[in-house]
Amino acid sequence: MPSHSPHKQFDVRQAKEVGERVRIILGNESVVAFAKRLGISRQWLHDILSGRVSHEASVATLSGIGDIMGYSLEWLMTGKGMPNDRWGAKTMLVPRFVPKANARKKITLAMVEGELVLIPTSLLEGTEANISDLGVVAGKDVDMRPLIGRSDEVLVDFKDQKLVHDGLFMIQVRDRLLASRAVKAHAVWLLSPDEGISADTVTEDYRILGRIRLIWKRV
Repeated sequence: MPSHSPHKQFDVRQAKEVGERVRIILGNESVVAFAKRLGISRQWLHDILSGRVSHEASVATLSGIGDIMGYSLEWLMTGKGMPNDRWGAKTMLVPRFVPKANARKKITLAMVEGELVLIPTSLLEGTEANISDLGVVAGKDVDMRPLIGRSDEVLVDFKDQKLVHDGLFMIQVRDRLLASRAVKAHAVWLLSPDEGISADTVTEDYRILGRIRLIWKRV
C-alpha cells in the first residue's frame, strides 16, 4: 500500500474528512466486503476511514471508489460538488460560515469561500427556508453549550429572526454567540441558553442572528 509522503505535512483534518465521506459510501456494508470489492486490504480501508491516511496517499483508492461506485472523485477528495448525479434531487449544498467580530465586538457570520456542506433536503421538509438564506456553523467555532456541542454542526436560517414559542435561535450576547430557546411568558419574550427557563438563565440584552433549523453531530 502507498505510504505517507515524507515531503508534505500530514493534514489530520483533511484526512478525517476524506474518511467521513468514504464512510458515507460504505453505509451498512462491512469493511471486509467493501475492501474486497475495491481490491484493497481491510487494514488500509480502516486507516482511511479513521483519518490516518494522507490526502495524497488515498488518491488511488478514492479513484477506485469513484470508478466502481459511481461517485465523484472531486467530492471524495475535497468535499466540493455533488457526490454523484443521483444526489442532486435529494441533497443541497449550503455554504459554511465562521463568526467574525469587529472592533466594537459586533459579531457577524462570514462565508468561507469554496466550503460547502451537503445536507439532505428531506431534513428541511415542513420548513419554508430558502437555500440562499441558509448557512452552516460549526459548534467548535462558537460557544453555544449546553444545547450545542463542539462536534455539532448547526444549520442557521439567517433571514428568519422572528421569535416563535419554543423556537431555537442563534443570538449574540455581549461578545458571545449562544443557542437560546425562545419562550413567550404573557406578553414578554424570554430567551435562555438552557433547556428550561429560569430567572438566572434568561437573557435580556441580545441580538438575533438567525433561527437554528438543524443540529447534527459531525461523524
